[in-house]
Amino acid sequence: MSFEKFVNPSSRDARAQTLGRAVQRLTRGALDKRGFVDAAIVTEWPAIAGELIGRHSLPERIIFPRDRSQAGILHLKLGLGALATEIQHFEPVLLERINRYFGFRAVGSIKIIHGPLPPEVTRPARELPPIDEDIRARIQQGLEDVGDEELKQALDRLGSSVARRRALPVRS
Repeated sequence: MSFEKFVNPSSRDARAQTLGRAVQRLTRGALDKRGFVDAAIVTEWPAIAGELIGRHSLPERIIFPRDRSQAGILHLKLGLGALATEIQHFEPVLLERINRYFGFRAVGSIKIIHGPLPPEVTRPARELPPIDEDIRARIQQGLEDVGDEELKQALDRLGSSVARRRALPVRS
């Protein structure tokens, strides 16, 4: 790395990057070997596949034909064998969700692989602090003009959650 990058901030390589972009650049080689365009299918799998399938399965790889003229085959590892029949039954719906996520027909079929999934990495939940009365009053005041009661309750929960999270001490 040259000293010029530190002295000349207009240098192309000296720009600040988001963490996501830096991680994507670092993981590109490993993901390419598995046929993944980017880490999104792995990291966003529960959102793509739905809660039940996403919790008990993990995309292993996507295998494309050499010329990439056809859609690939998603190798999907299942930790719960009973889910295999469910996935076979809903394969067209799952394929549509995957391809909609990519924005093109990336996956044409699914190959199911049975085996243990890696243990989930969970962080201990932090207790959220109570909301300050002044902030609670401002949230309520902002919701006075909302006519739909269900929407009002949802916005109240959202505002309360954001206020509680902002009150948390920063972790080091």
